[in-house]
Amino acid sequence: MSKFKLLALFVLLTCIAYSQTKDATVMVNARAQKDKIVLRWAVNSAIEWQKANTKGFVINRVTVLRDGKVVPKLEKVLLTPKPLRPEVLDSWMDLIQKDNYAAVIAQSIYGKSFDVTGAKEGELSRIINMADELDQRYTFALYAADMSFTAAVKAGWGFVDTTVKTNEVYAYQVAVFETPKVKKSSYMIGLKDYSVLPAPTDFMAIPDDKKVLLSWDYETFKRIYSSFMVEKSDDGINFTPVSKIPLVNLNDKADRPSKTMYYVDTLSVNDKIYHYRLFGISSFGEKSEVSKPITAKGVSSISIPARLMDYVIINSNEVNLEWDYPKESEDLIQGFEINLADNDRGPYKVISKIIPPSERKLNYKEGLYPSNYFTIAVIGKNNQRLTSQSMLVQPIDSIPPSKPIGLEGVIDSLGIVRLKWKPNQEKDLRGYRILKANNADEEFVDIYHQSYVGNDYKDSVSLKMTNSKVYYKIAAEDMRFNVSDPSDVLVLDKPDKIPPAAPIFKDYDSKDGKVTLKWIRSYSEDVTGYSLRRREKGQEKWLEIKSINDTIQEFTDDRVQNKKVYQYAIVARDKSNLWSSLEHSTVTVTVLDFTPVKTISFLQGIADRENKKIILSWDYIKNKDKVLGMSIYKNVKGTPPTLWRELNGDVFTLEDKSLKINMEYEYHLIPNLESNNPAKEEVLTVVY
Repeated sequence: MSKFKLLALFVLLTCIAYSQTKDATVMVNARAQKDKIVLRWAVNSAIEWQKANTKGFVINRVTVLRDGKVVPKLEKVLLTPKPLRPEVLDSWMDLIQKDNYAAVIAQSIYGKSFDVTGAKEGELSRIINMADELDQRYTFALYAADMSFTAAVKAGWGFVDTTVKTNEVYAYQVAVFETPKVKKSSYMIGLKDYSVLPAPTDFMAIPDDKKVLLSWDYETFKRIYSSFMVEKSDDGINFTPVSKIPLVNLNDKADRPSKTMYYVDTLSVNDKIYHYRLFGISSFGEKSEVSKPITAKGVSSISIPARLMDYVIINSNEVNLEWDYPKESEDLIQGFEINLADNDRGPYKVISKIIPPSERKLNYKEGLYPSNYFTIAVIGKNNQRLTSQSMLVQPIDSIPPSKPIGLEGVIDSLGIVRLKWKPNQEKDLRGYRILKANNADEEFVDIYHQSYVGNDYKDSVSLKMTNSKVYYKIAAEDMRFNVSDPSDVLVLDKPDKIPPAAPIFKDYDSKDGKVTLKWIRSYSEDVTGYSLRRREKGQEKWLEIKSINDTIQEFTDDRVQNKKVYQYAIVARDKSNLWSSLEHSTVTVTVLDFTPVKTISFLQGIADRENKKIILSWDYIKNKDKVLGMSIYKNVKGTPPTLWRELNGDVFTLEDKSLKINMEYEYHLIPNLESNNPAKEEVLTVVY
């Protein structure tokens, strides 16, 4: 029992082939070796597993292929004249002395009791205890069988077939003896499937203080290897395992699968080079190729921070920084980083590349805030960072911001003015002064009376006043109240109340499912754009399909449906956002399109050689013509197709069992549409 308890810490709770499912099934795995085929299996239900250990397992081998050809009459051989059951307890003793995993399996099968975490009392608790104990027996046994193939064979959960031939392929069927309620399973394999187990990849080492974090790709290899072993060497020649037992991943969860596996190796000293290599171990006890060795050594952690000592302000955007750090500690670090924020709480950003350990000065000229908080971080060789306290730097600033640019705006029909401009880039920008005049010779007035934050502004003008224009300019202001030169003056025309003249259609054409429209533009001078609109005949609401702000006078609408009647309208918009009338700016068009309609959105064919069939699956494009049915034509590639099936429109999958092996079949799918529109034919090729 002591061996059992030690191994309990390393149980892999989720096994690849033995996940619990609703229906009890024998799950089978197999591997081809040079001159034999090895099998492993288990029942995916703890209760049925316990019963199966009494009933035993039977194995039938069916010869499927010989010399690459299907055997005309399947040859079935019973490999287990007697059902395979666990050997008697006395026969386990020698193996238990040298194999801890055999002890776990023997305890799970023959042990009178099995430790269950947490004591419970009462009749209900006793039942729960029994269920928990069975689950633990089951889980520990499957894990131990994965770790020791020899013990699995002794338990009746593994088999070695040495009566195989190199030119044959077999289907192995494993079932619980005289227990039809537990589904049997098959595995097809031959000696030709033998391959060398590949070495694990992405083997890396990250050094730390007197330890090394080793990592490798787990996701790719977890279905191949049940465990891994890391080996270590001082000289790169003689390697020894870092652990007495193989390493397993305890962090791989069904809802959070692991992509990488880790192992931390502790070191007695830093700065000594160690060599590491890695190999995987399959559930059949096979070792993979060994990875290429990697090297690593421990690195000392840093404990002494740098200290900012002084600064010299060159101008409002440039400063020289100085700091102090012990020279004798330079060999322990990569260097320094300088961080900057506009307040003591941050957030701070890194403003320098890694500065060499011997440097003690930095010139920063990328722009300063009105108040600048600098810190310096020491970077250890293991990327550890130790950051200093902050130092305040405040430059003297008498230079105003740059002149604002990009001022533009619009006045709508209600007299609402919307201004916007390009934002200034100064870090110490306070905001903008908004200046306005009603006439060209009038003095500008600050209409916001303080700095405005943002780069757009909303104002209003009276449409009853006689002035036809209004004038704006803005000036930028910094935190020290330095004001820039004002921007260029923006002149805005007040809106009028007369809509622009209407544009008119001069021609249209309906061809290949598209409608091409041509029109004559409005002759009004204040037109700023056009809106092309569409609706189905009989509907009230118009939908804009194109907004036009340039001189184009032609548009092709390809988002129409065949045989529908549409109405199109073109209207003009002026500077005051007034729209022209629709009265003489409409045209009615009937769409005719004889192009085949793509109807099938998904098409797939899967060759299921085990069950001797091809499974076809498809789906239709949503929001298209309703599909009433489907005609499917079939042929061997290179021969003419013939009608094979006529199906209703609600059928989306079909099986074809009229097949010959090593043939390439073509399926032609032609939907039948309710609208009588021609549907596009889709062709699927499947190699069987």
